[in-house]
Amino acid sequence: MKTFAFIFARGGSKGIKNKNIVKINNKPLIYYPIKMAKKMTEIDEVYVSSDSNSILNIAKKLGAKIIVRPKNISNDKSPELLAWKHAVKFLKKQKISFDIFLSLPTTAPLRSIIDIKKILKSIKKKNVDYVITAKKSKNTPWFNMIKKKRNGYFEKVISTNRKFNTRQQVPLTFDMTTVGYASKPGYILKSNDMMKGNVKIVEIPEQRALDIDTLFDLKLAKLLIKQ
Repeated sequence: MKTFAFIFARGGSKGIKNKNIVKINNKPLIYYPIKMAKKMTEIDEVYVSSDSNSILNIAKKLGAKIIVRPKNISNDKSPELLAWKHAVKFLKKQKISFDIFLSLPTTAPLRSIIDIKKILKSIKKKNVDYVITAKKSKNTPWFNMIKKKRNGYFEKVISTNRKFNTRQQVPLTFDMTTVGYASKPGYILKSNDMMKGNVKIVEIPEQRALDIDTLFDLKLAKLLIKQ
């Protein structure tokens, strides 16, 4: 099966300016998923989708193919799914076909090749529409997560008549990570909510699940990345 890796990296970012090309160990953040994807024989092509000429130029220098993303689906309120659909349609118009869609966000530079291989193995199983990565939750909506009510007071996220005394008693929950996502082009094109299909997870250990979203996350990544 032909597998294409995609890195979606828009130019605008609020939390960290120019986040997708900020440097860690003198390498832009986008370097890490491109480098890893190009190492793997399981991946046939690597594409970067962006509205930023700076990002696209760096991607080309790193050996990735590029997809120019329209500005109207590149703002901070644009659902990522729109960029996915655009990429699939772009290649379809070019009469380029593939079987497996793999998204590798720039924000998870601690991922390993083992993680990606597990994602690809899972998406190739029968009746699987979508594969996400996740880590076990430290908190749980049944026990120690709360939400603010309209009156200003707080309550548990999930209220139930069943009494839970310890975290070990509640249903197991996971936090999604940005280590990777996989699907099929056809499912992406017809979907309005990727989670509505048959979803599987690849569990990621805490030490590889960092998602760079804040300056603190960035500082942590700089300390942890040794290459």
